[in-house]
Amino acid sequence: MTTTEKVAAPTLKAARTPGTRRRQGRAKITPYLFVGPILLVFAGFYLWPALSTIASSLFTWGMLNPWELGAPSEWDYVGLSNYSSTLSSADFWNAALNSAIWLIVFPVLVLAVSFPLALLVWNARRGSGIFRSIFILPMTISLSAAGIIWSFIYNPDPNKGVLNALLRVVGLEDASFTFGPLEVHAGQWLSNPGILHLGMADVRFANLFVIIPAVWAFAGFGVITFTAGLTSVPSELLDAARVDGAKQSQLVRHVVIPSLRPSIVVVAVVSVIFALRTFDIVLVTTAGGPAKDTEVLAMLLWRQVFQYLDTPQGGLAAAIAVLMSVFMIIISLPYIRATLKEQQ
Repeated sequence: MTTTEKVAAPTLKAARTPGTRRRQGRAKITPYLFVGPILLVFAGFYLWPALSTIASSLFTWGMLNPWELGAPSEWDYVGLSNYSSTLSSADFWNAALNSAIWLIVFPVLVLAVSFPLALLVWNARRGSGIFRSIFILPMTISLSAAGIIWSFIYNPDPNKGVLNALLRVVGLEDASFTFGPLEVHAGQWLSNPGILHLGMADVRFANLFVIIPAVWAFAGFGVITFTAGLTSVPSELLDAARVDGAKQSQLVRHVVIPSLRPSIVVVAVVSVIFALRTFDIVLVTTAGGPAKDTEVLAMLLWRQVFQYLDTPQGGLAAAIAVLMSVFMIIISLPYIRATLKEQQ
């Protein structure tokens, strides 16, 4: 290399450096400009409320004297006392049992109702759009409205309640039956429809008759999800199974259901989350009664915060909210894993 080349090389490098650095700087900043607004919304409406709830669960406070970050002189720190009080409360475990019934029964009923309906819509040669609209229409109303509608259906007066009017027609009005540990009381749908004696605990069926309206209002989500999944089932697999002589039941079991596993996971996880946070339909149908037989965790949380304004129950309610959130995160993991696996 000549002396002229040795001098020119650093000069060209120096000439390119400022522009290259500016472009590299813009390239580094550009992703943050797109993600920044979303992160601000997330921090303001999700992250900060979550951190505030966790912090407030460590203090004693009430709605008339709420916990505030900017007033440390008014803090009444109790540590994990709210959690220990909550976990040792009979009301909490009663609400947890009722929520567990929701967590088991509601997703099962949603899957059991929405999947066959989606198959009917998928196989319908005519009017599939009409059928789909009929099943989806209940989703257009709020759960509070759905609860009020079904409250009229469950009305114990046979002159007003649809179910009791039908029972009166067939002569089963106010009928009671006992089958071993099972008791059934017809006509008392929201007060005392029946009891299953399990020895250490009694399962009351009032929860079931609150869950049914929720399934009626929510099943449309499952129908939409499964119908969308059915449209993506490879036709080659279906044709090959039919050529091999597979019956319709075998076709559904061995081809359709395996192809719908992601959709099943989505519907199941969303149903479980919905069941855990259910509140409004319980409030308008039974308000947690009779005798707290239908009181779920969200209802207990609401009572402790808003019903007892003059008592410092806010910390206990915040502890319940934190425990519910942790459980939601745990049960959401299968959905997250399935989503990441599908993307990969």
